Amino acid sequence: MIREEKRKIDRTIAPEIVDAVDFNLKLKPYTKYILKNGVEVYAIDAGAEEVMMVEWVYYAGDWYEEKNLVAAATNFMLKNGTSAKTAFQINEHFEYYGAYLNRAAHNETSTITLHTLTKHVEELLPVVREMLTESIFPEEELAIYKKIMQQRLSVNLLKCDFVAHRLIDAYLYGEQHPYGRFSRFEDYESLTRDQVIEFYKRYYQQGKFIMFVAGKLPDNLEELLNKNFGDLANNKIKPLSYSIKPAVDKKTTHYQRS
Repeated sequence: MIREEKRKIDRTIAPEIVDAVDFNLKLKPYTKYILKNGVEVYAIDAGAEEVMMVEWVYYAGDWYEEKNLVAAATNFMLKNGTSAKTAFQINEHFEYYGAYLNRAAHNETSTITLHTLTKHVEELLPVVREMLTESIFPEEELAIYKKIMQQRLSVNLLKCDFVAHRLIDAYLYGEQHPYGRFSRFEDYESLTRDQVIEFYKRYYQQGKFIMFVAGKLPDNLEELLNKNFGDLANNKIKPLSYSIKPAVDKKTTHYQRS
């Protein structure tokens, strides 16, 4: 057996620096199609395993809220009960099929992301639709959410990097700007179910969204998406207008930011 001699590397010589624009990166091509209601879908059919991801991106981030924390609370509580299912039943449904559904709220957008085995996607999409059209935001679930977030804020405020990051954003953009806005314990206390429902109706039930899918995609994916989401509202809503007003009073201290 002839063993190939390993290449010797001179560690005293730094490797050549290559500009990132010169990397020969070849991305998998995507397919774009439009649902019956005009919703854009971007799909990448790739991978050897029978798994896939579906993501709904709504124009429903912090930029669209009139009351602090409403966008994040609405996005989180989409999974906390509908007119036909309790929060427990919704979570049990996704767990039964070995799927994972995540929600996240950002400055401009909010997302719902589903990770699942490809063979189960047909069973899961109707429940996501139900969340997007029939969520009821039970009062008791909102109370639990507020308590959890207040406890999390208490812990995070003990972390130097967390507090510093909040202060930097507030000083750069101003505390009323979506990029610099922060939360206090009293913000959670004043959050109401009516505020959440109003935001949900305006930016989820009647708002605009786009979709991204990737993985080992089923042949009838476009049909499934049209069946479950092709009749939903898709209306572009103008966001609120903000101006950047950096903080100038450096003597001010903020202990309750998020």
